[in-house]
Amino acid sequence: MQSLFYAVANSIEALVPFLLAPILTRTLDPAEYGIWVLFITYATFLRPIVGLTTQDAIRMRFLDFDQKQLDQFTHTVLFIMLTMAAIVSAITFVFSGPLAKATMFPAGWLVSVVIAAFLFEVFYTALALLQFHQRRRAFLMTQVVQAVLSMALISAFLFAGWDWRGVILGRMIGMGIATLLSLRSLGYSPTLFFRVPQRSFYRDIASFGVVYWPAGMVIMAVAMTDKVVAAHYLGVSASAMYGVAALFASAYWIVNHSFVLAWTPWLFKKLKAASEDGMREVVSVSMLYFILAPIAAIAFYFISLLVAPILLGEAFHSAIPLLRYIMIAIVLQGFFVHNMKYLHYDKDIRVMSLCSALTIALNILLSVRWAPEMGIRGIMLATVVSFGATFLISGMIVVARFIYVPGGVKSVVSR
Repeated sequence: MQSLFYAVANSIEALVPFLLAPILTRTLDPAEYGIWVLFITYATFLRPIVGLTTQDAIRMRFLDFDQKQLDQFTHTVLFIMLTMAAIVSAITFVFSGPLAKATMFPAGWLVSVVIAAFLFEVFYTALALLQFHQRRRAFLMTQVVQAVLSMALISAFLFAGWDWRGVILGRMIGMGIATLLSLRSLGYSPTLFFRVPQRSFYRDIASFGVVYWPAGMVIMAVAMTDKVVAAHYLGVSASAMYGVAALFASAYWIVNHSFVLAWTPWLFKKLKAASEDGMREVVSVSMLYFILAPIAAIAFYFISLLVAPILLGEAFHSAIPLLRYIMIAIVLQGFFVHNMKYLHYDKDIRVMSLCSALTIALNILLSVRWAPEMGIRGIMLATVVSFGATFLISGMIVVARFIYVPGGVKSVVSR
């Protein structure tokens, strides 16, 4: 039931792009839509840089802290996020010219990408805390508020003739208001960002963020690589087509990712017990996930084939045949993230980061190699191969570390 609740709650966010698709693909041309896609891509990529992957640090340490320590740790996290956002914004402003050329994004709006990354990171950190505190009502209301406000503001700005700029402003304002409300529901005041916290957690957060960075950014880095390679080799409009195909796959991604996030606290508790019965149950749930995830992906794929021609403007219909490739990529991405959660519990962030860095490097190499020959399809196939390879590698590590087959399924984790 817990997984189902969070899957439904997070699906609210997935509905926003779908509900906006008929408007965006009819009011924006492919090049303008491509700018919006790149904005979301870069903001998502910058999240682990601005936040130093502290959201995962909170998940990893939540069960180890009492409430006072958790509040101190969260205070430090929020202060560091604001500081990092200010530093990255200053650097972005100073080097806006070269960065605009490299990213194929308007120079005057580059700082807005950093601000959006900051808002996203604070928002999802608040959601993580609400989930671990089992504040379901607040979790749901936070998602509803950001979804409704984002859709209303984006629609209003578009009808006022603000093109892609209105889409960006509407999303940022909606996310900002929802973030403030979620922090207030946790008992944190906005002034917390500006009060210098105790120094006890600075070193812990910095060391975790640096080592964990590849693992915390792997999904964002792969998504960014795909769209940047598409923009450079095939044009900004190609990024738009990639983004439209990813839009329909994102509905499945939200459900899949929500299950993994909801399953993670349960997994950690079972692994902490490290009993034979507990591991049998853990393995059973993992096997069930490996079976049901592809079935769900197939269902989402066929539903998307029916819905896409209705929702999308005619200029974007060429993205529909690409759905099959990105859906496979997201299934394998989910399998990879599933394996990472076992290593996450074990606090082996070095192995997590090595696997993630391999995924990123392999994706860059194959995307650059295949894009000129196969276009967007080649970029998506590069993602399939990258996540598929590291899923198998990480799977062998998890099996070797947690399960001993000859003596029966059991945990070898005793710490």
